[in-house]
Amino acid sequence: MNIDWTQLITKAMKDAAIQADQLSAAKSELAARNVRSVTQIARIQDRIDTIGFGIDIGEATADEVAEQAALLLTLKAWKAYKFALGKVTVQPTWYQAPVWPAEPPIPEIIAAPLLGESGFA
Repeated sequence: MNIDWTQLITKAMKDAAIQADQLSAAKSELAARNVRSVTQIARIQDRIDTIGFGIDIGEATADEVAEQAALLLTLKAWKAYKFALGKVTVQPTWYQAPVWPAEPPIPEIIAAPLLGESGFA
């Protein structure tokens, strides 16, 4: 019986492959969460800015001013979330069992609705 030692797969090699898969999955999840947060921050900021233009020219309604105030709070929550995502990779459990921060709710913005199945334009 001839043994082809080049085909040998050790437990250490299997463990390394599992770890590489876990790291890849965690990096992909982190990237997806970062994209969602950047998209939401830009979307919310754009609406805040647009309402601000209306305020500046004296044409914004009381409802729009209230909408802007609410969106400012939502924007702060999304920025805090994005900042927290930047700390996930320094957790002691990073990549095997990352503890993800809670994603804030996605605001409904009538003037800037989400499009498509992915939820983003």
